[in-house]
Amino acid sequence: MGFSVSGLVSGLDTESIISKLMDIEKKPITLLQQQEASYSVKLSAYGQLKGLLSGLRSAARNLDSPSDITTYAAASSNSAVLTADAETSAVKGTYSITVQSVADVQKLKSQGFGATEAIGEGTIHLKLGSGTSTDIAVGASDTIGSIASKINDQKLGITASVISDGTQSYLTLTSQKTGEANVIDLTVTEAGTSDPADPLNLDTTGLSRLVYQKGATENLTQTQAAADALLSVDGVDNIKRSSNTIDDVIPGVTLYLHDKAPSDPLKLTISRSDNLLTSRVNAFIDAYNQLADYLKQAQLYDPATKETGSLFADATTRNIDTTVKGLIARTVPGGTSGFSRLAELGITTNDDGHLEMNSATFSARLSENFDAVSSFFTKLDTGAEGFAVKVGNTVDSMLSATNGILTTRTDGVQKSIDSLEAQITRLNDRATNTQDRLKKQFTSLEVVLGQYQGLSDSLTQQLSALENLNSAVSKK
Repeated sequence: MGFSVSGLVSGLDTESIISKLMDIEKKPITLLQQQEASYSVKLSAYGQLKGLLSGLRSAARNLDSPSDITTYAAASSNSAVLTADAETSAVKGTYSITVQSVADVQKLKSQGFGATEAIGEGTIHLKLGSGTSTDIAVGASDTIGSIASKINDQKLGITASVISDGTQSYLTLTSQKTGEANVIDLTVTEAGTSDPADPLNLDTTGLSRLVYQKGATENLTQTQAAADALLSVDGVDNIKRSSNTIDDVIPGVTLYLHDKAPSDPLKLTISRSDNLLTSRVNAFIDAYNQLADYLKQAQLYDPATKETGSLFADATTRNIDTTVKGLIARTVPGGTSGFSRLAELGITTNDDGHLEMNSATFSARLSENFDAVSSFFTKLDTGAEGFAVKVGNTVDSMLSATNGILTTRTDGVQKSIDSLEAQITRLNDRATNTQDRLKKQFTSLEVVLGQYQGLSDSLTQQLSALENLNSAVSKK
């Protein structure tokens, strides 16, 4: 329950008096809170500015090395036979390629079994290529279907399936890896035997009906042989690989074989692609325009309404604005003539302060001298850094966690906020003490006045009694 001071004796509205006195007492607190709110707005504005600068830096870092902006495209004259990808390490050129054969997986098929027929008890020993053999236990009641499930459960790189022709069921085994080395090897140890080489484990009864050892016991039928890919590139013949994905024949190029065409040489053309550089320059333009919009809004002053932006007349913001605009207009020292400024590449500043690209001009400049454009962005020469390198380094300095201009400023603002909060706390404590003291003082006043009022009432009663007594005596 709150403490209440009543002016019943004095007739004063003591609660109102104390409230107004406290309003006067708390005026300094209100002023400090307003100042703290102003600092908090500025701190938030700096946070937004920091995020936009980080975005500009990231966009610049995506342009500051040749590997970031140089890509190659691979075009095949017969994509049904071969396609390809080119990495940044590729070299422009045209290659003549003949695909004699593609790599393939091995497929095996068993003899026909009844769908519910028990195949035979024992252990299957199964491996793919040079892999480790895995033992699979087969029960006396296992069928082709349950054996296929057990094989698949082992995840050996071999897929087991059961195919029915309506009368009989066939177990099929398919390697999941191409290449002639990836051959399936299946031996068995039937119940009552201990050696897979035992003749009882190599006949055509019981579990041994599933044995397949290439070139030896082949109780399963090979329906497709494991095979390597075979191709020739620019007259280099007999190039064999176990996979149809080949990345070690042409440096920086990955080939994907889809079909064979032994009598139909195709052309693979590796050419530089401008798409990555163009898209990353556009990303930089977007990042810069977002920053420019924010700097304009944050420093705004409307003379009609007297309204100001959150960073109006802020020296730190003005410094950043001037520096960034200077970077955009900067000429890269030592650059190739006609390739040393953004404007010469078709990237200009419009009336709104936005960067915009003339795509036709930029594309033409790339076609004219890609290396010069690349150098404009990526040069590492000290004092003559490329555009993207310079922007990245400059923004790095602004955002440095130790002595960056924004870090220094935000740290200062935060210290001011902390100091104001400490002052507000002290003044609030003092105001609370003052309010308690006033309540006690007014309470004491009411008590004293109450005592005087009681004494006055007593005297009044005594005087009234004397008057009554005197009146009675007079009548006698």
